[in-house]
Amino acid sequence: MKKPQFRFIIFIGLLAVLFGLGKYFSIDAAKIDDFLDKVPIGWACLAFIFIYVVGTFLIWYLKDPLKVVGAIVFGAFLSTALIYVAEIINAYLFFNVSKFLGKDFVEKSLRGRFKGFYEKLEDFSFGWMFLLRAIPFIPYRVLDLSFGLSKVRFRKYFLIVLLASPPRIFWIQYPLASVKSLSIEKMTEYFLNNPLVFTWYFLYTVFACIVVFIMKGKFSKKKQDAG
Repeated sequence: MKKPQFRFIIFIGLLAVLFGLGKYFSIDAAKIDDFLDKVPIGWACLAFIFIYVVGTFLIWYLKDPLKVVGAIVFGAFLSTALIYVAEIINAYLFFNVSKFLGKDFVEKSLRGRFKGFYEKLEDFSFGWMFLLRAIPFIPYRVLDLSFGLSKVRFRKYFLIVLLASPPRIFWIQYPLASVKSLSIEKMTEYFLNNPLVFTWYFLYTVFACIVVFIMKGKFSKKKQDAG
């Protein structure tokens, strides 16, 4: 385990296994819903956090069904709080696993623009990192793993996780608590019947698109500078 190459092979193998698990394992979200309904609220909250952390660590696609279950069982505000706690734990796990297994190899073995890109991740301002975590288009896992491989310190990233995660989680949980489904048709009907909510979500989405566009330009410039 002292050799960076060996740890990196384990890291890639772990990602492959976790990605592959989603294709071969299925979990009945309805059974989880039924279980949480039958236990006292305190135990249900702890059970949901445990299921979310363990389940989404092993099977990444499980996040969406669990978000729906959380919204149905706990409502918008409590489900946001529970997923927030679970995502903090997940960020800690994925960031540190990524850093332990892959950071040394990345620092010593990457060349050219890829090496420059990861080195400059450390230069991202607090504000830009906050926006990356807050916008809904970039998966948390991608951020956790990428910044874990970079030179960004965990304390800085962890503070970003604490501050930027709640609005994004609530952005998802609020309509789910009413729609109780990820159905596009039901979501569309909900927003048509709630124009004020639709306006806020539209503005949030437009803002997220602008951030992604600007970040794409920043990434392109960093690649050119590294090249």
